[in-house]
This record gives sequence, C-alpha cells and structure tokens, in this order.
Amino acid sequence: MTRRRGNSQYQNPYQAKVNRVLDFIGSHLDADLSLTRLASLGGFSRFHFHRIFQALTGETLNSHVRRVRLERAMHVLRASPRKRITDVALEVGFAGTAEFSRAFKQQFGRTASSWDRRSPLENSKIGKAPEMLPFHTEDDLRRWKAARPVRARVQRVGAFRYVYHRTYEPFGNMRLIENYQALIAWLGARGTDVRDIVIVGMSLDDPAITPAERMRHDLGIAFPLDRTGILGEILRGRDRAKLPLATAPTLAECEPAGLTLRDFKPRDVVSFHCQGDLGDMARAWQYLYRIWLPEHPYEPADAPAMEMFVRLPEEIGWTTFDLHACIPVKET
Repeated sequence: MTRRRGNSQYQNPYQAKVNRVLDFIGSHLDADLSLTRLASLGGFSRFHFHRIFQALTGETLNSHVRRVRLERAMHVLRASPRKRITDVALEVGFAGTAEFSRAFKQQFGRTASSWDRRSPLENSKIGKAPEMLPFHTEDDLRRWKAARPVRARVQRVGAFRYVYHRTYEPFGNMRLIENYQALIAWLGARGTDVRDIVIVGMSLDDPAITPAERMRHDLGIAFPLDRTGILGEILRGRDRAKLPLATAPTLAECEPAGLTLRDFKPRDVVSFHCQGDLGDMARAWQYLYRIWLPEHPYEPADAPAMEMFVRLPEEIGWTTFDLHACIPVKET
C-alpha cells in the first residue's frame, strides 16, 4: 500500500499491479480466481504472488476472495429480498449452498436463511457500522427522502478512463484529502482544467460489514470518453459542452506518479443527486440499498458504487457535498 513519510506519498511499485488484480476479482466473482490465474494477471510468479498480495493488502488471497464474495452476496440478498439463496451463492462464485452457508455463518455469526435481509447484521463477528454511519430505520429514510425534491433515477454512465489513488483505512484521518490534493496537483502539472474532468470516489467495501483496517477507497479522476450520461450532464452544467474532451492519460504517464489506471465501459446506474453533509450521504446510500433497490426490478451489478462530484469539495467546504451517489445495476 502507499508508504507515507511526512506529507509525501511513496507508491510501492507493485501496488498498481495488485490493484488491477483486486479490480478483476471484484468484477469477476463467479470466475476462476485461483492463485495461478491471478498471479498471471498481475504479472507475478505464482510462487511469490501470495506473499506480495498479503504484504500489500493485509489479507491472504483466499481470505480476500472469500470476504468480497460474501459481502457481494450480502448486498444482493438485501437488494433482492425474493431472490433464492442458492442462486445468490452460485452468482458470487460459491460451489453450492452448503459451502456458502458455512462461510456466511462463520463471517456473520448467523445463517443466511435466518437473516430477514433488512436489519443490520448486528451479530457479525466483524462488528457494527462505525458511529459516523448510524443505521437508520426505514421510516426515517422515507421521511428524509420525502423532504427532498429529487428522486432516484436509472441513468447511463458513459465510458471513461479512471486514474486513481487507492487508500486503505481511509476514514478518521487525512489520507483521502492528501490523495485528493495530489490528484489536483497532478492535473495542474499536465495542464488539464479541473472543469473538464469529474472527481469520482469509489468505496470498495461496506463500513457496516468490513473491518476498518480492511476498508479500501479509490479516489480518482474520470476522463469521459464521450458526453453521454451523468458525466456529460456534469460537464454541461459547467458550460464545457462545446469544448474538446480532456485528453485521457496513458499508463506510462500514470505509473511514475503512483497512480493506477482503469477503463470503465458504459453501464447503467441508479443515481441519487445528494447535496448535504456526511449524514445526508449516509442516508442516501441506505435509502438506495434498503428501500429503492428492493422495490424496483434491479439489483447491484459487479462494479463498485461511485460518488460523482458535481462540485469540487473545496468549492463548498469539506463538510458539505454536492454529488451523485451511484450504484451500478442490472435488471432482474
């Protein structure tokens, strides 16, 4: 992970390769995720990859794959209350219901069949959500939503190139802000106007079920490859519609700066335009996962949730935000 010395950041040369492996795992949970295949994907020897992976992530490869499969299953079960447990188990890469049930109980302290899919997994061995993200009742979420003149929408996100810093243990410290400042400085050095890109945050884990020391958050820059969907909408709101798109960087440009590059294809998301403080952000995510998704014919897709910033944090202060909370979805 990122090595720190004072306020400077020193990127381990293996980090970008491991990030690509982590991204592949997260979007191919039902695929062959064997040591041999993942080591080859990252360009490592299979004899050394598991040690490199554990040194950078703090988890063994098998433990990480098992954890993200279970967390993905939890999201699908919560968002699709009528979906069969067997179907979810197979969808996220477990060999069958028995294997999934054992793993779920070991991780969360109860069986999947005994969970009502709405209440928090309070008996989880991982622990409850941090106090900064309290669990709200459905009535509270509905009242909060009713007081806002916006609605959740299924929208398209066009293709974009994403350049990012990955932060471990991101909350309760200055790491995200430092990474943000590094990204803005990098943009300035290459002569890219901040109005021509979109800052996008991606939380790869759920703070309600993932230990704080395992939490990962990607903060980066989306270079839109066209003007469609939400990204185009944000650029048009800045009066940039008639200007050329910002030139997307290459891998050779990113790696010396300690940045990881990833390309995203067009996809559908359910989005909620949220303006407010961290409490409003938490309610927006809970509303989407716990109320909107179960009431509509969609479920989360194998891609991270995204926060697409309409206005930059320094424009309105770091205590309030103006962004689209987006969950990639697929029709059920």
